[in-house]
Amino acid sequence: KVNRFRAERYSQAKAKGYELISYVSSKATTWPGLVIGDNCFIQENSAIMPFAKIGNNVIIAAGSIIGHHSVIKDHCFLAAGTVVLGSVTVGPYCVLGANSTIRDGIIIARECVIGAGALITKDTQERGVYIGKPAELVPKPSNELSAWLTWPVK
Repeated sequence: KVNRFRAERYSQAKAKGYELISYVSSKATTWPGLVIGDNCFIQENSAIMPFAKIGNNVIIAAGSIIGHHSVIKDHCFLAAGTVVLGSVTVGPYCVLGANSTIRDGIIIARECVIGAGALITKDTQERGVYIGKPAELVPKPSNELSAWLTWPVK
């Protein structure tokens, strides 16, 4: 449901008057002036660069990087190792899979799912599902590799 369950529970708690706190791991790297909403969880070894803004109810898993001037809107989940380069906007209710990479200046439309390892180089469509190509087996065994790959790779 693209984070809808978590968003519903968040809204229910807010409606009952609960104050929801955010947790940023002491092992995460952040810059002074970080703008972060409530009910966020930023795990260890994540790096959030200057002028980034994080909305409400966002989870940023271990080892993720959020580039300068990027905006992560409400109710998003960024899996481990996600890389969001500079000046990116991630719309609400998005899921970014492990080790996905978003090129600088891209807009990820609301409710998108970006698969593990996907590389996004263009703006996405609302509710789009994007997956990357799986790795291909190279027709040469590892013990025959030279320092430079010399055969054509698709």
